[in-house]
Amino acid sequence: MKVNPSRIAILLLAAGQGSRLGNIPKALLKKEGIPLIQRFWQEVSPLNAIESISVLGFYADQIKPLAEQYSQVVINQQADQGHGSSVRLGLESLHTPFNLLVIALVDQPRITQTSLELLINTLEGQGDEIDALVPLCQGQRGNPIVMGRRAVLEMLNTPAQTPRQWLDQHPKQVCFYETQQDAFIADVDTLDDIKREGLELI
Repeated sequence: MKVNPSRIAILLLAAGQGSRLGNIPKALLKKEGIPLIQRFWQEVSPLNAIESISVLGFYADQIKPLAEQYSQVVINQQADQGHGSSVRLGLESLHTPFNLLVIALVDQPRITQTSLELLINTLEGQGDEIDALVPLCQGQRGNPIVMGRRAVLEMLNTPAQTPRQWLDQHPKQVCFYETQQDAFIADVDTLDDIKREGLELI
C-alpha cells in the first residue's frame, strides 16, 4: 500500500515511568536485539515524515542519545503528571506545515510502516468532514491515532486540551476504523506482556 504524498508529522510518546514493570524505560526494551524506540523510527523512516518528535520524560538521559539519532527530542519535565502532559507538550513542539499527524506510543512493538500506511490511507479516503482516525479492535480503542492539521490546530487553540478530549468532543469528525489487527491494542505494561511480545529486559 502506497502512502499518498501528504506531509506527515510523527509524534512518539516515550515519557512514561514503566511503574507496572518495576520502573524501567519501555523505550529501551529490546525486540530482536533492537531497542523499541530505535525499531519504531527505523520502521517508519520510509514514510519520509517532514517532522519527527520523541517526547521523553522519565529516563530521558538514558533514552535521549538513541532518540536524537532519528528525531527531535522534547523532554517533559512534568512527566509525573501523566500521558496528557506529554502529548500536549509534543503538540506544542510541532512547527512544520504538516497535513497529517501520527501520534504513536513507544510500547507497541508490532506497529510497522504498513500499520501506519493503513491508518493514513484510510483517513485520506474519508470525506473532508473527517479530521481524525482511531483504530478500533475488539471494541477497544487503539493506537497510533492520526489527526488532520485542522484538528491539531483546534487543540492547540484550546488550553490544555489533549487528543482524547478532542476526540470525545468531536465524534462526528472521527473515523473509528474497525480492524482485526490486534497490533493496534497490543502494548507493554506487564511482565506477561514482555513475554508475549518476545522482548528482552534491559
